Amino acid sequence: MGRTVSVPVSVRRLVPDFRGLPPPFWVLFTGTLVNRVGGFVLVFLAIYLTEVRGLSAAQAGTVISAYGLGGIGGGPFGGALSDRIGRRPTLAASLIGGGASMFVFGLMTRTPAIVAAAAVTGLLYEMYRPVVSATIADIVPSDDRPRAYSLIYWAVNLGASIAPILGGLLAARSYVALFAADGATTALYGMIVWLALPETAPSARLTTPGGRSAVRTIVHDRAFVAVCLLNFAFSIVFFQSFIGLPIDVRAQGISAAGFGALIATNGLLIVLLQPLAGELIRARSRPLTLAAAALLLGVGFGMNAWVGSIAGYVVTVTIWTLGEILFAAASSSLVADLAPAQLRGAYQGAFALAFTAAFAAAPAAGGYVIAHAGARGLWIGCLVVGVAVAAGFTTLSRHARFTTVGGAGMAARDQDR
Repeated sequence: MGRTVSVPVSVRRLVPDFRGLPPPFWVLFTGTLVNRVGGFVLVFLAIYLTEVRGLSAAQAGTVISAYGLGGIGGGPFGGALSDRIGRRPTLAASLIGGGASMFVFGLMTRTPAIVAAAAVTGLLYEMYRPVVSATIADIVPSDDRPRAYSLIYWAVNLGASIAPILGGLLAARSYVALFAADGATTALYGMIVWLALPETAPSARLTTPGGRSAVRTIVHDRAFVAVCLLNFAFSIVFFQSFIGLPIDVRAQGISAAGFGALIATNGLLIVLLQPLAGELIRARSRPLTLAAAALLLGVGFGMNAWVGSIAGYVVTVTIWTLGEILFAAASSSLVADLAPAQLRGAYQGAFALAFTAAFAAAPAAGGYVIAHAGARGLWIGCLVVGVAVAAGFTTLSRHARFTTVGGAGMAARDQDR
């Protein structure tokens, strides 16, 4: 008879673990991967608007901003709605409706109609994200949530690494087909949810703490509000990868192809390392993990002030990508730990609002700093913000609210043994 070999915990944490997660999680994972593989339009949207529809750069910017504004409202609305009517109908409606809206978006020819279609599509496309996070919180125990959220983030990035290639092939043939395929994969995710995902939301009979509304509960939850503000600051730095980094890289004489290779490094690292993150931080304090993530992000972007070669940028991208990986694994897990069961959707929606608001604010903030203080000033500012966010999460880790949830509580239980 063979012997059972015991694998040390330290070794297990270096190996992706796909076991033990409930079947509904894999429904979400599969749907997310399908949806992101088909996420073609945003990659080529600016090109489509200017070259196919003949819009000016300013008009194209207005359309993209309209999409972003719709997305800002979509997260909180979708999360709150899922607490009221359930996760399954909210997901199915937003995804199937979003797929139809994307198809219509591609048929619009007049600028006002294009702007309106962009706003509606942004709203519907962003509604589902906090609902997925809330559903995971419903079905996955706290100790396993970092692993679950890491795998979802992995699916997002794995799909996103494939989408531009497929999208380029489609765009070369027909932009109508590009919009149709994007909408079809989103609607397919909605149908997968409707057919295979059970309802997971807690009973509607549960009441909010103190009988308050969801908004009042969130506003009075100072610890959670602090987490959202820190998320906003973290994301402002992170989104400099879309505005400050390409401007600085090109100013250093590095080609567009070289910048593409840098961003590919980010995606490759996430595909390789993200599945490991959940198990690695499983028993660790969520706030301290987020502090480490913020420090890595700040240092990674801050180092750009002193590099000017492609090799140097590869090092900095690697450092801040490690911060991104840790943040993705721990942030939604922390929100799920903090949220009352009956308000998980609303809490995840409020957290998503901080992220999308940063997405809207970061380009203007980065452009302003570069114009007035130069790229070096921007990167030093990123370092300062990253250190400040790390200090903020470290301070929160000492708060009584954070010593009994998630990884912190598990670590304490392990020490008691």
